[in-house]
Amino acid sequence: MDYVYQAEGTDVIVETKGKCVCNRVVDELVAIRKERHMTQQDIADATGMKRANVARVEGKKFTPTIDVLMRYAECLGLEVEMKLVELAEKDKEMNTEEN
Repeated sequence: MDYVYQAEGTDVIVETKGKCVCNRVVDELVAIRKERHMTQQDIADATGMKRANVARVEGKKFTPTIDVLMRYAECLGLEVEMKLVELAEKDKEMNTEEN
C-alpha cells in the first residue's frame, strides 16, 4: 500500500508493497537469467528493450509494468503468475521470510 510521508513541508508518496512485490519478481528473474548464463543484452534483444532499460529494471531504478515483467519472463521461458492471498497469510509469510 502507498502512504504519504511529510518531511520539511513536502509530501513524499512512498510506494511500499507494490515496489516490494516487483522487486521480488525482478530478483527472481535476474537470478534465473544468471543461472542460464544470459546477459542483459540477450534480454534486451529478445524483448525489444534497450540494454540500458534492462539494467534499470534489474537495478530497481524504476518499477516495471506487468507487461515488462511478462516480456522479461517470456525470454527465460517463464510465465508471470499472480495470486491473491488473505492478508493474515501474507503477513505470516513475510514475517517468516524476514527471520
